[in-house]
Amino acid sequence: MHFTVETLVQLYAPKVTPKTTNMNIQMYDAQADTIKVDDIASDDNNRDVLDRIKQNEEGDHYTLAIQNQHFDEGEDDLIYVPESAKDMGWLGYFVGKSDCVEELYINDFDLSNDLDVVEPFIRGLNRNKSIYKLNFCHMDLLGGKIFTMLGPFFKNNDNLKVLSIEECNWGDEGSRLLALALGSCKISSLIKLFLVNNDIEGVDIVTALSMHPNLQHIDFEGNRLGRNGCIAMAILLEHSVTQLEVLDLGSNELDDEGIDALVPALKNCSHLNILRLFNNPSITSKGWQHLASILKAPISLLELNLTNNNIDDKAAAEIASSLRNNSSLINLSLTSNYTITEKGWESFSTLLCDSPSVNSTFLSNHILKTVSGGMITGEDTNMNADQINRLGQLLDLNRTNDNKEEVAMVKILTHHNDFDMMPFFEWEFKVLPLMVNWFERASAKPISGPNIGPRKLSSIYQFVRGMPLLYVETRLKKELEDIEDEESQMEEKFRQRKQFLRDRKHRRKTWASARWSIR
Repeated sequence: MHFTVETLVQLYAPKVTPKTTNMNIQMYDAQADTIKVDDIASDDNNRDVLDRIKQNEEGDHYTLAIQNQHFDEGEDDLIYVPESAKDMGWLGYFVGKSDCVEELYINDFDLSNDLDVVEPFIRGLNRNKSIYKLNFCHMDLLGGKIFTMLGPFFKNNDNLKVLSIEECNWGDEGSRLLALALGSCKISSLIKLFLVNNDIEGVDIVTALSMHPNLQHIDFEGNRLGRNGCIAMAILLEHSVTQLEVLDLGSNELDDEGIDALVPALKNCSHLNILRLFNNPSITSKGWQHLASILKAPISLLELNLTNNNIDDKAAAEIASSLRNNSSLINLSLTSNYTITEKGWESFSTLLCDSPSVNSTFLSNHILKTVSGGMITGEDTNMNADQINRLGQLLDLNRTNDNKEEVAMVKILTHHNDFDMMPFFEWEFKVLPLMVNWFERASAKPISGPNIGPRKLSSIYQFVRGMPLLYVETRLKKELEDIEDEESQMEEKFRQRKQFLRDRKHRRKTWASARWSIR
């Protein structure tokens, strides 16, 4: 059973003890002006970090990383290796007072053995309002208790835009605690959320994200959202987070029912640029065919990653068909879908260059630039050598020329030696100058090839040869229209004459009746 954010906050919100916290802060305040960094830390690097943050000079911008050893850092990157509760307490105090620390990374740091070291730091950190990015990586987060400790930080920091938790151990109970922290935020400031490879179920977190409608990037890769998570995500996208640009649900144990719940919401995500659903093998061909329908929707999707799934020929053909009129998708990843055979891959060659007629080639897809990560070599695909070569050339043509009119021109010139002019005769004589102009523009390009001249003459010859027939058909059509018009006029005159005689007869009968009645 899943509760609303408000209910969760009321039931489980962390209880803060302000008296103890204030006493600690007051102690730091009393010593802040006289304390020397040499008395706080013995490590030269740590001293430098403390001094720079303490100075809090206007115009400085820092990225602070707390980890278990030093690495080379950039000019504005500060790396701090904790020594004791004392130095961590002062670090937290200075960070809490700082306007210069904008990004905080806590990496590969064992909280379970150093809780007494971490708590003083957290007390200071909770006062900070300048950090816009908070990152935890490769850590045990004490079953999520760290989020309870950071409750005031989430509640009061109006600048927090990015939260990233990657490859950490915190469990499903930790998910509930993070949901509480996110739901307690007074300001809906989050724009990007990365919860990557944490092996969490996370439905409560998705529910809590309704408090952050400005989210543009959600990355849940490597978790266990499953069917219920998809339902919660669909509700979130339909009713709250409407500006989403990136959604990553790779490796999340999704199935057909989860996809069925997501598709209607995805069709309404007008700002969605990137969708990643790789490594969800429980989704069947039916689910992938349903997902393909979003490619027909009026959304601005640029990248679709379906790597390492059970996509078969039928699903591949449906995806290709859905892309026929799509004018946005650039990158489609189908690598490691071994159930797509040569037949399925042929659907994409046809999509990129449908060659039965000049018109069908012109209306082919000239936008798509990649179809699979191993496309150039055929790696991770079942394509034969000819398919690899043809599909690779067509994709390369789309990729290297942003002028889609020229791309269509190249495909037409490459795949049509003779142009059949008969289908264009319905345009009558207007087609000739258009056709001549098209060939002239093609001949001015280096893409035209050596036989552009003969094809131009051949097309003009076909048109001239067809002109007598066109002329005869036009004259016959005009004469037939004249005859039909004359017949219509004669029928109208006959109708009017007949009506005149009827009226005249009626008047004579009326006059005769009136005369006999007088007698």
